[in-house]
Amino acid sequence: MIAHATAAPTAQKESPASVDALDRANAQKALLRGERGTSCAPSQDRTGLASRNRDRLDEAKRRVPLSVAARNLGLADLIRPNGVQRSPLREDRNASFSVTGDTLWHDLATGTGGDVVSLVEVATGCDRGSAIRRVIEWAGLADGAPLPPVRLAPPAPAQRKEPRDLLRGLDLREPTVGELATIKWVRGWSVCAGLEIASRRGLLRVADVPHRSERIPAWILTDDARKSASARRLDGEPWQFSHGESKANSLRSDPDHPPGLADVLSADRRAVVISEGEPDALGALTLAWASGAPDRFGVICLPGAARPLPPSVCASLVGRRVRVLRQFDPPRADGTRASHAAAAAWIRSLTEAGVAADCLRLDDLNVKDIADLLRDIEADELEPIAAAVLRGLLP
Repeated sequence: MIAHATAAPTAQKESPASVDALDRANAQKALLRGERGTSCAPSQDRTGLASRNRDRLDEAKRRVPLSVAARNLGLADLIRPNGVQRSPLREDRNASFSVTGDTLWHDLATGTGGDVVSLVEVATGCDRGSAIRRVIEWAGLADGAPLPPVRLAPPAPAQRKEPRDLLRGLDLREPTVGELATIKWVRGWSVCAGLEIASRRGLLRVADVPHRSERIPAWILTDDARKSASARRLDGEPWQFSHGESKANSLRSDPDHPPGLADVLSADRRAVVISEGEPDALGALTLAWASGAPDRFGVICLPGAARPLPPSVCASLVGRRVRVLRQFDPPRADGTRASHAAAAAWIRSLTEAGVAADCLRLDDLNVKDIADLLRDIEADELEPIAAAVLRGLLP
């Protein structure tokens, strides 16, 4: 807020001209700071210069959305009007730059954000007053001479947050026969074969996971690299968090090393299935067992439809045959489906990297995912399902 100017007690009263000059200076400083605080100006000034400056800035923001500013700053190919994308202002390995309505931006990793003025300020390294004047000029509302050309400041070094790590100190062990049976029963599956394969490969482990002053028995999808791990409760109940509940609890996450990738590379598995959920990865191994050639199939799990497929992962899959299992999600309010968009993005990233990849649309089978497809299916019915899901992955 702009502080009220208080005249020091003197013997002489300030002239109206000096008060007007002080009020005008305060209003101009407030405009340069982007503030809309109160002013000590008389009523005619409050509706005069300060009001006109505010109106001019508001009109400039309406005329110069983020996409226009991005073009003027040389960032047109890096900023889309809506959605979450990689930050154009710093090195960003994950999509953490959110744009809303082409008017507001927010860097989810650094916590910075704002309107078009803030974008210009951060992108160019100038002060806020210069950024405001630049936006006003772009809008064609400047009263003075044109501003000098934009000189982009060098990108700030990436500030990576320490990754969430709940895996450290956790006693991971192979599941017992009873624990495998519990997972099978909760999922409604008829066989433990896929679970046993995952256990032998080091993909499936169990542990008592600390959560809200409790230790909850859980099964964990990971691999021998231990770079990423996600836990599901053995009793099938969701995890309770302050923001709501979730089926999965991410213990450690490294986008460049999703669960299953280490096994695919170390065993040189030529056919790879990418799933969105942990149960789907286990279900895919069950189908690999039913196909009669389980050792030739590998699984990679990418928990969460919003997670991109990093270039390093795509590069490591060159020379292999990859199939993405696209979940069937109900449409959101805007008509889009998160899993559909994610699968399309993953396929695009893989094919651009030169990977032979395709997509199995589970909505064509009227099921949500592979885990649901296998529910209540008898062992002797698995072979034709495996043939349909895995067809064409092996030479």
